[in-house]
Amino acid sequence: MRMRRVDPAGFDRFIKFNLAGFLDVDEGTNGSPLWVWNLGCEGQTIETDMSWLPFLVNLRPELIVLFRGSLESIIRPAMLNDGSWPSWLPKGWRGYAAMDPRCYFSSTWWRRTKQATVDRIKQSTRKRLLSQRPGVPLMDATTLIAHYEELLNKLRPLQSRILLLGLLSPDPHSFPGSAENFAYINGELSALAKRHDVEFLDWGRNFLSDHRQDDLFYRDGFHPSPKGCRLLAKVLADYLEIASGN
Repeated sequence: MRMRRVDPAGFDRFIKFNLAGFLDVDEGTNGSPLWVWNLGCEGQTIETDMSWLPFLVNLRPELIVLFRGSLESIIRPAMLNDGSWPSWLPKGWRGYAAMDPRCYFSSTWWRRTKQATVDRIKQSTRKRLLSQRPGVPLMDATTLIAHYEELLNKLRPLQSRILLLGLLSPDPHSFPGSAENFAYINGELSALAKRHDVEFLDWGRNFLSDHRQDDLFYRDGFHPSPKGCRLLAKVLADYLEIASGN
């Protein structure tokens, strides 16, 4: 369903919604009181989160889990900030995520061949640009934490339990320099949680150390695979169960 005005063509022409949910209720039974709403499925940055506040105020959820900032914290070519792209670079490749690795390739051989070829050229070009000048994130750490701080201040009147999740470090081969930035952001998020007296869980620490990363992510080394999603869900569920004393 769509809960606010969005421009689907601006982030994904196939996605016409910006809210996904799970209600554990079955006809003929009482079901459980578990209702889960995902407010992060429209591909927007943390800057847009304040527009969800009217929905949250009316919903008054028992638990709010914040997992934001990964997209903003990937290290990208410095030309993204000042627009000094080389003239030979196609304009379609100059968006902040336009040269990111593909998550997967088509199962049709000729499409797969084309996609793999273009992806290989993009990765070579992106790493070449990163080697020329120090890369930059889409949003610097100070600005990101400021957005988080504003969001926490706006959420405080709801008196909901709030849990901040740490960022999941991406594959350093796919995104050079990003792992270090993610680690720094996680330290800032942990400190932020202490200042606001909310919970913080670095859920990626054991998740990434106990398993092969290439088994938990798609080939881009950034988006969790179905197996990775299941393991992350278990990490989160186990934490909530222990924290609740159940």
